Amino acid sequence: MASQNTDKIDDVNWQLTDVTNPLTKEKVTVYTAKHIPYVSDANRFQNVTIYAPKTSESSVSVGNSVTSLPSFEHHSKIPQWHVHIHGGAWRDPHLDSSSIEATVAHAFAFADSNAPISAIASTNCTLSPFPTHPTLPYSPTKGDQVDLARNAMHPGHVKDVLEAFALLRSLGLTDDSYILSGHSAGACLAFLSVLFKPLHWGSRAPWPPRPAAVVGLNGLYNMQDLVYGLGDSHAHLADVYKNLLGIAFGPHESKWVPGSPARFNEEVLAENVRQGKVVQLVLLDQSPEDKLVPLNQTDNLEARLKRVQGVHVFSGHRCQGRHDAPWEEGNMIWETIQDVLKILHKQG
Repeated sequence: MASQNTDKIDDVNWQLTDVTNPLTKEKVTVYTAKHIPYVSDANRFQNVTIYAPKTSESSVSVGNSVTSLPSFEHHSKIPQWHVHIHGGAWRDPHLDSSSIEATVAHAFAFADSNAPISAIASTNCTLSPFPTHPTLPYSPTKGDQVDLARNAMHPGHVKDVLEAFALLRSLGLTDDSYILSGHSAGACLAFLSVLFKPLHWGSRAPWPPRPAAVVGLNGLYNMQDLVYGLGDSHAHLADVYKNLLGIAFGPHESKWVPGSPARFNEEVLAENVRQGKVVQLVLLDQSPEDKLVPLNQTDNLEARLKRVQGVHVFSGHRCQGRHDAPWEEGNMIWETIQDVLKILHKQG
């Protein structure tokens, strides 16, 4: 648990980092606390990185250890934090928490303590093997030396995310204090981590603090449909997905169902919403030009969530172009977060 790892938190200090806006090529200097481990004896992916704007009123300074999530003293806005889970098909070692940095560059482009978000936390988790990776293939079943950072199978990824939330809770994350976003497989993990109780995954971690909203971008939500329901536009990817899911979730397709956010139990979710344990605002966005994920992944989850009393579902309109464009360009994620803040403001 994160509470058992405070000695490792003390080893991480705030530093200054330049992040780049890929659209303008401008560099933005921000405070970062990199690779904070959330479990004891963490592997190289069991960590969280936190980004904060560099302002005269910031609550952090270079060289200080991480004791809490950064905030502005006069910041009364709720939510004031953004937590993100990256994609990469549960397996890409080149796609990690730093993939949020284009978004950070947009969010913190101006040294303004009135910025709507005080900090962005981006989490990593243990990956699954990737035998066909073009530069870093890894397959323990073919004799590769075991790499614990790349040896996860569902629900191991979710358990890691729950531990990340336990760490963030110890740093001040509370109910409705943040917006949670995820891209691609990260969107899957975002919903699995906050729609289901931790014991559902065999985790002893506490419920994550309830997010004010969850945002899914070009997400993967129904595993079986990624093989058998791709439609004509994406049918050529069926074998790719079958191989991917067989490694990340296991070869028995019965295990794919519980790993699918869109396959939740409506009565159980409605009761958790009634008890105040589960998010009540969801925004889903899917690029119509996405060549990797069909629109029906988002349509399916949206339709099912709309049947749950107490959950308010909105359709986003920021995602455009390639599957990876939201995190590569950054503006789509940041504009979506601002859209959610406006919705929350209107709801009071």
